[in-house]
Amino acid sequence: MIDPANMSRELITDFPVTAEWIDLNRHLSDIGYHTLFSRAEGEFHRKLEIDDEYRAATLCSVYTVESHITFLKEILEGDAVSISFQVLDISNKAAHVLMMMRNSEGTVCAYHECMLLHVKKWPTGPKPYPFGRYQLANLVHVFSKDKELARPARAGTRIAIRRETEGTDSSD
Repeated sequence: MIDPANMSRELITDFPVTAEWIDLNRHLSDIGYHTLFSRAEGEFHRKLEIDDEYRAATLCSVYTVESHITFLKEILEGDAVSISFQVLDISNKAAHVLMMMRNSEGTVCAYHECMLLHVKKWPTGPKPYPFGRYQLANLVHVFSKDKELARPARAGTRIAIRRETEGTDSSD
């Protein structure tokens, strides 16, 4: 079992943003953000001991069933980014996780909020299934520490056009 008090919340550290990740606007492309956050999710699974050995032994895995990225500050070529996480909520089959991408100055440049669902791969297809005993214990230990942290204001926001008054678009 992991020790949440000593577990690093860093999933990716000092990842250099190179030219192939840059879009026509000369900042990190959408696919770059998605790829980096996807890699961070994989690291999160490994921290909880949901790894290749676990998947092979149990026929279980974790699927991302919902995700949302909020872009706050652009990332440019040559920047080094790090991604950390905070567990916002859990059940015996799911985890609500917020990941934060920071630049080398420590400024949060993007949030990735995701709902992760533990599934078993049955012959008829994947179905929600409780986490393994040790994996759930790991998740509970991490959540017990993370629930003491301040919940970021952007957590749980939804996509919407915010209107100042009815019929007026705030982007006018």
